[in-house]
Amino acid sequence: MSYINIMADKGNTTENKKETEENPQPKKPSKKIIIIIVAAVVVLVLLIATIVTAVILSNKTEKIDVQKEEMLYLVPMREFLVNLIDYGGRRFLKTTINLEVDNEAVIKEITDKETILRNYIINILSSKTFNDIKDIEGKTELRKAIISKCNLILKTGKVLNVYFNEFIIQ
Repeated sequence: MSYINIMADKGNTTENKKETEENPQPKKPSKKIIIIIVAAVVVLVLLIATIVTAVILSNKTEKIDVQKEEMLYLVPMREFLVNLIDYGGRRFLKTTINLEVDNEAVIKEITDKETILRNYIINILSSKTFNDIKDIEGKTELRKAIISKCNLILKTGKVLNVYFNEFIIQ
């Protein structure tokens, strides 16, 4: 009997080996694969966040630009060439400006009053010395003076800013 039991045990061992070969135990994923999967997920999340942020910011920028375009207008003025009060009239200023205005009605008024506006702007420009307008602060003060004088003359709207397209001192 003991012989049969031993054989029975050996038979069971052989059967167990066959079952193990047929149904292998699942292997645990290696650490490399887990790291690659986590890195891919992180990159994907960052990419999605970047795209969403870019879309949101571009929508805000477009809204701001549309609002500005609806309300502001630029009116180009002809070139100004004036003597500065330096060195016995040897220095001169050549400039071209655009007036930024707040409505369309003032554009027609500027066209109608161009001679008067040019006269006042020439007086402002020719009253300056080289030292008055050589730096940013001087140009800013010049802008303010032009805006102030133009707004005293105009009735249908206001000049909001002055842009120098050309500014040459010689």
